[in-house]
Amino acid sequence: MRDTDVFRTLLGLEHPWRVDRVCLSPKEKQLDLWLVHHPRASFSCPECGRVRPLYDHVPFRSWRHLDHGDYRTRLHARLPRVTCSEHGIRQALLPWALPGARYTIAFERQAIAVLLETDVLGGARLLRLSWHEAWHIMERAVARGQRAKKRRLIRRLGVDEKAVAKRHQYVTLVCDLDRATVEFIADDRKKSSLDAYYGSLSKKQLRGIQAVAMDMWEPFIASTVAHVPEGKTKIVFDRFHIMKHMTEAVDKVRKQEHRLLQEQGDDSLKGTKYLWLFSESL
Repeated sequence: MRDTDVFRTLLGLEHPWRVDRVCLSPKEKQLDLWLVHHPRASFSCPECGRVRPLYDHVPFRSWRHLDHGDYRTRLHARLPRVTCSEHGIRQALLPWALPGARYTIAFERQAIAVLLETDVLGGARLLRLSWHEAWHIMERAVARGQRAKKRRLIRRLGVDEKAVAKRHQYVTLVCDLDRATVEFIADDRKKSSLDAYYGSLSKKQLRGIQAVAMDMWEPFIASTVAHVPEGKTKIVFDRFHIMKHMTEAVDKVRKQEHRLLQEQGDDSLKGTKYLWLFSESL
């Protein structure tokens, strides 16, 4: 079997695509595969899926593929474009890579599996990628997942902010409390941060919200009241912040009472601060 046939089988290529030539570079430890299609091939319009005639090609492009041993593998091909009477000139879809990608589907699948098992820096070293390249692959995977996610009603939301860097840099997180999934992430913790999530929901989805758990951060309250029908009655403050305000109020009253009693020569509240602030252990 010829080397071109071997790699065509390994790549899973079908008509009209085939491997035209294979170039092995031992010095650079790189394997290059040049792909071509049948000269009279037709391709589907990516918009409507109808088979359309070939229009032309864009210049050669390259894609990183799965390594073969210590050799990095790259695919090279000229991308065909079709002319569609309804959608105009469109670039045809490729069987080995997603639109706009610089990696094959197989490589991206492996990269995501590696990055799920380690951090970005470690995964990038194993994959022989830069930190930015590894991060870009993750961003593409998340975007695909978001597009594939079906619109559904989320009855109980959790809204919180999380510090992501020094100097008080935050992101806003929205979670589905019943499914324990992150539904939305936005920069900062402003009203507009949460507005962006509510703005992405349909009227039916907004009406279906039964409760929104959050701390007492005013921008989150204002956004929920502005977008969720009867939002003021659906806000559930978390226990930590409620207890924090309660203990602060109790301690303030204790200090006032202690001063009044001391003026009368009564020190009965002296040393009782933590008796008021903490409950007995059960």
